[in-house]
Amino acid sequence: MPEELFLNPNEPNPNFMVYKDEARKIILKALGGKGNFFWLLGKTGIGKTTFLLWINQFAPLYKVKAIYFHGGEINFEDFKGKIEKELKASFFSRLFSKKKYSERPLIIMIDEVEHVKDENIFKYLLSKLDEGINISIIFSSVELINEIKEYFKERDIEKVYLEMPPLDELMEMIRKRIEAGGGEDFQPFGKQLVKDIVESSSTIREVLVKLEEALK
Repeated sequence: MPEELFLNPNEPNPNFMVYKDEARKIILKALGGKGNFFWLLGKTGIGKTTFLLWINQFAPLYKVKAIYFHGGEINFEDFKGKIEKELKASFFSRLFSKKKYSERPLIIMIDEVEHVKDENIFKYLLSKLDEGINISIIFSSVELINEIKEYFKERDIEKVYLEMPPLDELMEMIRKRIEAGGGEDFQPFGKQLVKDIVESSSTIREVLVKLEEALK
């Protein structure tokens, strides 16, 4: 039996994301209108990073661009440069339509936004929102950060709370992870053990940690 059953609790994997309906709603809102602002909230380990990585991976299927940043790793000039590159209209659009920016929506995501210390990041995003460019923004953190929210006090922010999914959805996700790692159904754990672990846990990461421990 392989040691790695795709259970690594420290490696977010968008292929096993359990909040797809909520993520799709955000993508469709970004597709349907400009200036959407979302704040993803939930306990550490509940799946916020996985949620954002899923959007980053699958938004292009909806003709929406997406770009992901981690709050602790942002350099302002790099941040600005990457966004400007994504926003830039194609050569032919600039040549024939004189358009400066792409018409395709762009979702800008900052994970663990509480780690961002450079206020230029927030001022830049606000300036882009004020320009009326076709962007949407998603911040994520455990709790709403009032100091950051203050930069966007004139903006409507839609809060998206992630909580533990229903038991059957989590069980199905675990089964898929096990089978992706070479296991069969709920083996080598057994369905009852997996169910007991899920019911005794408060985050998805906690479930994966307990399953990883059960393998030892």
